[in-house]
Amino acid sequence: MREENSEVGMDFRGTVTFPLFVHAVLLLLGLWGCLAIYNATVYSNAPFHFALRQFIWLIIGFACMFCASKIPFSQYMKHAPWLAAAFFIPLVLVLFLGVRINGMRGWYAFGSVFIQPSEMAKPFYILVLCWISSLSAGSLKKFMLLMMMALVWLLPVAAQPDFGTVIIYVFGMLAVYLISGGSYLMLVFPFLAAIPASIWVILEKPYVLMRLKGFIDPMADPTGSGWHIMQFHYTLARGGFFGVNWGNCLWANSYLPLSYSDSAFASLTEAIGFIGVLPVIFGFSLFAYVGYRLAERADSDFRRLFICSMTAMITFQAFVHISVNVGLMPPTGITLPMFSYGGSSLVSTMLGAGIILSAAKKEPENGHGRDQASGLMN
Repeated sequence: MREENSEVGMDFRGTVTFPLFVHAVLLLLGLWGCLAIYNATVYSNAPFHFALRQFIWLIIGFACMFCASKIPFSQYMKHAPWLAAAFFIPLVLVLFLGVRINGMRGWYAFGSVFIQPSEMAKPFYILVLCWISSLSAGSLKKFMLLMMMALVWLLPVAAQPDFGTVIIYVFGMLAVYLISGGSYLMLVFPFLAAIPASIWVILEKPYVLMRLKGFIDPMADPTGSGWHIMQFHYTLARGGFFGVNWGNCLWANSYLPLSYSDSAFASLTEAIGFIGVLPVIFGFSLFAYVGYRLAERADSDFRRLFICSMTAMITFQAFVHISVNVGLMPPTGITLPMFSYGGSSLVSTMLGAGIILSAAKKEPENGHGRDQASGLMN
């Protein structure tokens, strides 16, 4: 009788406590993000404008996460190619029908609402990569198929051009491949291929080289290529250990480019300091840990692969954003999940979290999911 109760307790913690914990962590991060966005725009003519819109997107995101978590993951597995196609088509059409913002044609405009398909597609990009991995036997064949699929998705994103999202997509492919048991030796090929691709980008997009020069030596051109890096430094220095308190972020509101989106972490650091932003780093680390624990409890390799890969992609994006904002990487347009302003990024993150929760649930499988995933991570 005692053993039976123990099993029930374990199932309760796996099916109830962890999902509630994920909801709580994302809610806290989302609300904190709304406060951070207000702080970054408090000196503007409409200080509540972006924060209020972000709060509305947060509510929409929670609704999407709840609905996505209620759909059996076996349905995601079964319809992975069609779901991916449904989100890939807008990714291509935005090149012709989208609007250009900050030199990048990557958004659909519906009045005052802007939708970024490259963000919305992320969970389904990972899903189709996991599906391909489940069908492939052998490290070389799996790698080649994943590379070809990734290139299909990368081309329209690079054409916008959105090189920050390209980095996230490349990492997503590598995460799926390595987590599914791929060989590290195969990574030599994409690194070799990246050399001519990088040369082409630098020749075609001179601003990329300027950003690299500004990153290496920002003082050489502090009002040009080094401007963004210098503003990061000044903002972080002004925040210090304890910050200047909410509503007093003069630098973030005056000089820091895109303080409510691409520079959200630096803006937040000015307000609450190094000590204050440690919980943000801890929150994303905790999210990664919870994803790992949910993957442990999943009952098929396909489910474990998706949970680990989606969690890794979200966490990687967060730490790339943080690394850029503290000057460890060259500036690139990557948002901080749950914090940076943008409904597409917020909804995409929560949609991915909802599918993660769906994958973590135990459900009767019809054999399709188990057979397809057998040997996936060996």
